[in-house]
Amino acid sequence: MDKPYDFKALMIKIIALIKQETGIDCFIEGGMGPQQPYPFFTYQVKPYIPIDITDNVDYEEFEAEINFTAHSKSANESYTFGNQLRKIFETQSMDYLGDENDFGVVGTSEVESSDNVITIQVERRTEFTVRLRLLDTFQDKINTIDDVGINGTNLSEKDDYKKRIGGI
Repeated sequence: MDKPYDFKALMIKIIALIKQETGIDCFIEGGMGPQQPYPFFTYQVKPYIPIDITDNVDYEEFEAEINFTAHSKSANESYTFGNQLRKIFETQSMDYLGDENDFGVVGTSEVESSDNVITIQVERRTEFTVRLRLLDTFQDKINTIDDVGINGTNLSEKDDYKKRIGGI
């Protein structure tokens, strides 16, 4: 059995484009380590939303949502960076990245405030959600009719099989 969709590989590529376009680092939400210097982005993935038009397991199309948050000490800066990040998902650069990596942007939500009161100060945050359509390369490795053998002979070797049974 192949491995299911690799979100780590996807996010490495998306984060690289975000850094290239904004100059701002992006981290997984709730990651371990010290507080990052402001401004920065975080993300959280909702990894699987089925699409009703498909019921296959091999090369399945599905959707995922990524919630992005822009963190800053300034409300205006938080809105500016949140909107800039949202717009990146509507650019040709993101379209090219999607074409190269089998995903497409289905849509983005509005950027909204989600300020966080931290003891005596306020962390200014804005957030939005992007929905992606993805193609899983997963394949179920089961034996098919071509892999079946009789008396130790593999039936997928058709020419040899034809010779053995009289040249059908």
